[in-house]
Amino acid sequence: MKLNKLLLAGIVSSLALTACAPQANNSSGEVQASGDGIIGGTEVKAGDKILESIVAVYDSYEGQLCTGSLLPNNLVLTAAHCIGQFEDAMYIMFDTALGPKSERRQVDKVEISQYWESRQNEKKDTGDIALIHFTGTVPAGYKPATFLSNSNKKLLKKGASVVLAGYGITNGVTGDGAGTLRMTTVKIEDPQFSTSEIKLNQTEGTGACHGDSGGPAYIEIKGKYYLWGVTSRGVDDAANDCSKYSAYTSALYYKTWLNRMANKLSTSLVTPQVQN
Repeated sequence: MKLNKLLLAGIVSSLALTACAPQANNSSGEVQASGDGIIGGTEVKAGDKILESIVAVYDSYEGQLCTGSLLPNNLVLTAAHCIGQFEDAMYIMFDTALGPKSERRQVDKVEISQYWESRQNEKKDTGDIALIHFTGTVPAGYKPATFLSNSNKKLLKKGASVVLAGYGITNGVTGDGAGTLRMTTVKIEDPQFSTSEIKLNQTEGTGACHGDSGGPAYIEIKGKYYLWGVTSRGVDDAANDCSKYSAYTSALYYKTWLNRMANKLSTSLVTPQVQN
């Protein structure tokens, strides 16, 4: 997907007062949503269970908005293409609707998949996954996501319903609606799209779009959400309006890498619950 520029008034001006990175180059105040908002979804409200582990990832230098999943030890799982040029210009934001009063924490360390640099322009297996570490404390009401166990990976089959969430746009044509957390349900089109990715069907008028990059894909089991994927990009979407298919990086495929990077980024190790 090409990158769309989205206006989120107030976020840039708010962060500009406290950022210690080089001065942002997006003086227009636009926020650029990268990669793959939720189209055809519903707003997530305060108190909703799904809110507990979803955060926004904002780059104040590039003006780029993404989504991420909270893991233990101040870690956030997101897409590799969401990582900006300057780590200290990036922030993790906690809210259902982003604005100047949203709680935020500054990013201090990142790790990107070793495959991303060489494979980011390939059609499959792009290595679009990253871990972020942020400073400070986790706000009340938030807690780490729980990963789907290997024993339940068989549930990720063609036609299975999965839940997506993110802060992106609600209209792939006009680019409206970014900055509010939304969720929706789509079906798996191809669980073996590539070695490390799963293809989702967005042809029913709902799915991930610009600004949702890095956000979670869950499968719901007995009322609980289990994280398995990371929003990566559109597939077969020539119009770039998020109306066809999307590719999700499998976090389960990268579990060994995730645990190793969690060790590296965390001062005291509590690995990010990628179960066997």
